[in-house]
Amino acid sequence: MNVVFLALGATRREAVIAETRKVIAGGGSATVVIRKPGAWAENPLPADVEVVELDRFQRARPRLIGLLLFRVPRLLLRVFLSGPLRGRRERWDKAYRRRIADPIDRRLGRFYRLPSDEVLNLAVRAGASPDLLVVADAQSLAPAAELLSKDSGRGLNVAFYSR
Repeated sequence: MNVVFLALGATRREAVIAETRKVIAGGGSATVVIRKPGAWAENPLPADVEVVELDRFQRARPRLIGLLLFRVPRLLLRVFLSGPLRGRRERWDKAYRRRIADPIDRRLGRFYRLPSDEVLNLAVRAGASPDLLVVADAQSLAPAAELLSKDSGRGLNVAFYSR
């Protein structure tokens, strides 16, 4: 049996580790979908468990956008406001990023970033087709509901971990 644990919040690490051990001991395979691998550093998963990071499936910002929005303006500020104007340069850089570059990047992100439910669908179905999707923590509940409401969630058996 292929079981996928959706543990995006990493609040129930010990429970997920215990349940993955049970699945492995029963002859199945376990996959854990996580958001931040650093949260799992203290409590590593068993070696037989496949770990899938959600960010691995999100498309990155194209280099040209990063160059034009962030690197070139920062270079211009560094060249023209050097020396004693350094404090003003840092303040202007923060203001530029907050008021101009970040909003433009968010608007352009619609064209190159995948929707969150599509990213989650890719992560859940990364390995073998899952027989069971276990929603392990509260932070995973809304993304799981969004996944199941779409057509991509059809055919998935879902369980909620409630201990």
